Amino acid sequence: MQRTVLGGVVLIGLAFGSAPAAQQARAVGPTTTITAQPVSAEAISGVWDYNDALSVDAATGRPERAPRSATQRQVPSGPPAASGGGAVRSPGNPGGGGANGGGERGGGRGGGADEARRAMAAVMAAERRTYVRDLLEVPEILTIRASAAEVTFVDDLARARTYSTDGKMQKYQLSAARYEARATWSGTYFRKDIEGSNNFRMSETYFLSEDGNRLFVIIRIGDPRKPETLAGVNRVYDRVGTTLAR
Repeated sequence: MQRTVLGGVVLIGLAFGSAPAAQQARAVGPTTTITAQPVSAEAISGVWDYNDALSVDAATGRPERAPRSATQRQVPSGPPAASGGGAVRSPGNPGGGGANGGGERGGGRGGGADEARRAMAAVMAAERRTYVRDLLEVPEILTIRASAAEVTFVDDLARARTYSTDGKMQKYQLSAARYEARATWSGTYFRKDIEGSNNFRMSETYFLSEDGNRLFVIIRIGDPRKPETLAGVNRVYDRVGTTLAR
């Protein structure tokens, strides 16, 4: 029996036999224990439907999209509302508009340095929001075509991204998020490690239920060397179709 812990989810891979259905997915406090089958290109290839009821916020255990998640796709009904904070401040325009914009507060070069730090913090926060918004957007239907050498993901907007499984970093872009990622196969799971600007880190781990009809996606944001800083979601997909493995 193989036991692997992934961000609050314990995977138990059975080498022989099968566990009763009640043992295949059970909640134990903040930790979920799931009996997983060894992953393979053929097994993970397919068409998968997002399960709203079982996909949860990893920190709270509440449904990921209840009542509305920041990552849920929305169709705007009118022109975008103006940002409450106005323009992002920058060292060259500390007030973000206006005559002086409050740029003289703090006095001299000390005030300018403070404004520069605030401007940098605002830029970093905006970049993080972009990563979280775009990379955590929920694909309602996820199509996976896999081989030993690469795995292609196609979302419900027909956007395809192919990840080589040689463990080497490659460049990608999804909507406004530009990032690098490496992908690898393991005995029980497939994993993507994502890196963005300003030390943004994210991982996605994919594994299958013992019967192969349910896909689990464990997403974590933060430094994996500091588990206490991690945040993320545990997503569940149900198999609704098959595709040919590459």
